[in-house]
Amino acid sequence: MLKPVLVAIACYLAGDVLFSRLLDPLGLGYLHAFLAMLVGMLAGGYLAGRGFVPVALAINLAFSALTYVVVSRMRGQPLLELIAEQHPMISLGSFAGAALGAWLGMRLRVRVLGARSGA
Repeated sequence: MLKPVLVAIACYLAGDVLFSRLLDPLGLGYLHAFLAMLVGMLAGGYLAGRGFVPVALAINLAFSALTYVVVSRMRGQPLLELIAEQHPMISLGSFAGAALGAWLGMRLRVRVLGARSGA
């Protein structure tokens, strides 16, 4: 399961940079993290197949927690205060995006491998 996790993380980071550069000039920069997450989880879900959704959600929770800690330290703001000022839909949206991306990746793998085996 380590390879799909590493691929998901690498694709997320690469997608984050790519989508930031592509979407910021269009005024759509707010979509970059969501799209990068979908790309990462699609890649990881495709490689892992079954059982990747829980792993994707764990990866997403770890990134979210790390982001909150780093931003709170950069701002010199207490962590709970930062969490309280953030709209809950931001976290829920990324959590749902991770689940959706992982599920789509798993379904894509099943469909592609099923087509190759003639089933």
